[in-house]
Amino acid sequence: MNKETIESLLIQVAGADVRIHEVRPIGGGNISRAFAVKTSNGNFFIKTNRAGLADMFEKEVKNLELLRKVIPHNTPEVIGYGAMDHISYFILKLIEPGKRVPDFWADFGRTLASVHKEHANTYGLEYDNYIGSLPQSNKQHANWIDFFVEERIWPQAKKAESLLGTDIMEKMERLCLRLPDILTQAKPSLLHGDLWSGNFTLNQSGKVCMVDPATYYGNREIELAFTKLFGGFDDEFYDAYKDVLPLDKGFFDTRADIYNLYPLLVHVNLFGGWYIASVRETLKRFV
Repeated sequence: MNKETIESLLIQVAGADVRIHEVRPIGGGNISRAFAVKTSNGNFFIKTNRAGLADMFEKEVKNLELLRKVIPHNTPEVIGYGAMDHISYFILKLIEPGKRVPDFWADFGRTLASVHKEHANTYGLEYDNYIGSLPQSNKQHANWIDFFVEERIWPQAKKAESLLGTDIMEKMERLCLRLPDILTQAKPSLLHGDLWSGNFTLNQSGKVCMVDPATYYGNREIELAFTKLFGGFDDEFYDAYKDVLPLDKGFFDTRADIYNLYPLLVHVNLFGGWYIASVRETLKRFV
């Protein structure tokens, strides 16, 4: 994206003349292009993609705004979003990271616990959104296990069926039948929905700032399981979280692996068969 296009975007959103001082490409994940832009009217983060993905950006903005109501100092400020010519975009106020505070991980754990204290009456959300570039169904359910099976596991498993094969699909079905005896019920908590080490950064105060959410209301255990999938967070994070919201016995030993079938299946669908072995090993534990 050239400087003139970025200026046009900012003028369309801000409604005023903007002079670009610097444009720096930054990591925008595997799906979109992203830029840090310094201007005469402030500094911005801009993410772009083809025009056909405007709905994905609209939902990402709604996700951020939902989180921002709960943790306004730990979520980026949305400036605007939309489509122009052949591209879709959304614009955030650029996060200028500060020096990490000494108790960063403990503060992060308490911050996530404050998000999880926000409850709803049902699991899901009033709108569907995306996990990465994949549609994520948030059809609302009164029962957590029904939601987890019907809106999380099976949509991804069926999408990946040709890669997974008959044996894995049959084991997945048997596992789902066992879940009422394994998983626990809990109040529907607000979740970031895609919380791993690549989806948080530092804010100016040196504390956590959460980005790229895939929000919905669910059992908070699925969120904590996801934080363990790609290396995990510091122990201080989990200790501080549990000081605010204790965890039921058996979570890390048993249920976390089951919950991580969802992001593993997402990765199968996004990136191919590299993650099938992890799915297979998880299923071996339970069926």
